[in-house]
Amino acid sequence: MYGNRLIFRIRYWIAKLIYDFIVFVLVRDGSWEEGLLASLAPKPGDRILDFGPGSASTAISLAERYPEATFVGMDPNARSTKKARLAVSRRELRNVSFVEDPFQETLPFDASSFDKAICILGLHDRSPQEKARVVKAIARVVRRGGTFHLADFDKPENPREGKILEYARRISGLAAAEPHINGRWVETLADCGFAGVRRQLSRSIGIGRIAIVKARKR
Repeated sequence: MYGNRLIFRIRYWIAKLIYDFIVFVLVRDGSWEEGLLASLAPKPGDRILDFGPGSASTAISLAERYPEATFVGMDPNARSTKKARLAVSRRELRNVSFVEDPFQETLPFDASSFDKAICILGLHDRSPQEKARVVKAIARVVRRGGTFHLADFDKPENPREGKILEYARRISGLAAAEPHINGRWVETLADCGFAGVRRQLSRSIGIGRIAIVKARKR
């Protein structure tokens, strides 16, 4: 019995290491990034929240690319946030800041304090209830008429594209992965304060499929 549990735990940790590495690479992958940037289209004066894993790094890239907009990166990884602050200091960027605050029930910002929000690969490993809490929390801090832009794993079009979601299922459970396996995860946006929800781009990454989704705050 103990041997079986040990084998299961070893398999789990191997799967998690592979999965974490893949997500790390994908967050920095430029093959679908242009689609997200085209959707975001920052304007001078926009205040934009970048939420989720890897957001400290992506917020810096966005701040350099769009110096007339302001970005706030909310990354759950304290080490990433520390490195990002050092990078910002070296590059003397004045239009980006960071919040080191793992998500609970709400975000530490005033209501309607952002024009836009971004979430990259931040929903697929959460249960349906957690997905809804994240979306509602973001809806609260985005102004009316503001937009929410997501890049996340979407319904596979062939067996190979289902591999990354199989890893996610093993690690986070079927309840978290299934809405992405069947493509219904985008319905959470419409149920939690956003309208005009649509996929703007769907791109294969070999072992998965990433969709760029845009929604507007009601």
